[in-house]
Amino acid sequence: MFEQRAPERQTVYPAWMQKVGNIVNQGIFPGMMGGQGQLALNQLLVTMDGIDNPPFTKRFLRNRINSLLDAIYIVPRRIGRVSLRLRPPRPRGDQIYFIGATNVPMDVLDPALTRPGRMGRHVWFRTPTKEDRKDIFDLYLDKVRHSEELDTPARRDEIARITNGYSPAMIEQICSMALTNAHHEGKAEFEWAHLVDAMTVIESGTAISIQYVEHETRATAIHEAGHAAAAHVYRPDLESSRLSIRMRGRSLGHHQSFQREERFSEWQSEAMGNLIHILGAMAAERVFYDQNTNGVGGDLQSATQDAAWMVGTSGMGPQPVELNGVKFADESEEQTRERIMKRFEKIGLTLMNRTRGSADFHADPIAAVLQDPYKRASAAQILGQAYATAENFIAANRDAVERIAQEVIDKKELYGDELVTLLNQQNLKKPELDWTRDEIWPRM
Repeated sequence: MFEQRAPERQTVYPAWMQKVGNIVNQGIFPGMMGGQGQLALNQLLVTMDGIDNPPFTKRFLRNRINSLLDAIYIVPRRIGRVSLRLRPPRPRGDQIYFIGATNVPMDVLDPALTRPGRMGRHVWFRTPTKEDRKDIFDLYLDKVRHSEELDTPARRDEIARITNGYSPAMIEQICSMALTNAHHEGKAEFEWAHLVDAMTVIESGTAISIQYVEHETRATAIHEAGHAAAAHVYRPDLESSRLSIRMRGRSLGHHQSFQREERFSEWQSEAMGNLIHILGAMAAERVFYDQNTNGVGGDLQSATQDAAWMVGTSGMGPQPVELNGVKFADESEEQTRERIMKRFEKIGLTLMNRTRGSADFHADPIAAVLQDPYKRASAAQILGQAYATAENFIAANRDAVERIAQEVIDKKELYGDELVTLLNQQNLKKPELDWTRDEIWPRM
């Protein structure tokens, strides 16, 4: 019995023979699913185009009878206007709708499938809104045992806020995972800590149980506090939802925020604020340590890419410098402004040159911006202005950033209202910047 159920022994071919076979398959049967994807698509298109044809039996019999009448040469094809042949069968009268669902981007699908006449009407389903998420949580939380603290209106509102972008399946999964976490601790019902830990696992991966050395713990906390503080002040349209110094994946820590309102466009001031938010971590490291760790590499790459996008796709440039009559000696305001922009550009180019190479930089329009001298200069000015602003902001709010870092050191992770309350208590302020003063410029 076991011999009959055992899988057949697979023939093992040499590597060179397998490679040749793959090339042949791709040449004869191109596409996905081992080369059979194109065949499946062609069959689907043929079926869709012929779905309203009359039944095969009717078509076959009528064609045979008409061919027989033509072959015997006795019955003419028509007498006057009257046809002496059987009419073609009528098409089916059924109303058939083809409905498909995919999470593949529309521009990846074959145009033959999505053109009008086939699957020509496209419907996009968004993720649930905040009110939708409240209802979905009400549904799933009623199915699992949980602490009563999760049933208060304030807590339900907080849960719905910090799960922005979640699908119903993700909400169901975090409720199930939270209960599993509680069972691992010997508890019959899950609490707030179990729920937010489940959310973090889904979004960022499972926490790795390692202990940082003391100075590395503080450096990581300073880094993430820089992100959180800059986002709180320069991105008022965002709300911080998580601040962590627990290692997850390859990240030593992370700060996460979400839009207060679901929006689809961004103003130039918001794009610049986002750059300040990204570079806030590097600025914090340099303010506190006069140097930075290798953890800023991803931030620099992301900021460079965003600055290039601002120039290359959004027609944006650096924000205007308001001098209010202040200028360098023996210079006009315009000359002073040009000198300031040149210093921004120098800082930005320094940051660009420190980024590691990436395939993303070789894709248009980023490559077009970074390879064009004038556009590259504009992107560098944006980047330099954002970093100089971030460093001055951190320096002006150094004590507050220190307190935020200490709080996350003590608790390892902060979530939702607890984090927002902490940031609100720090009274973070934008510094007044006079770019004609040499002492406020970063030393790169």
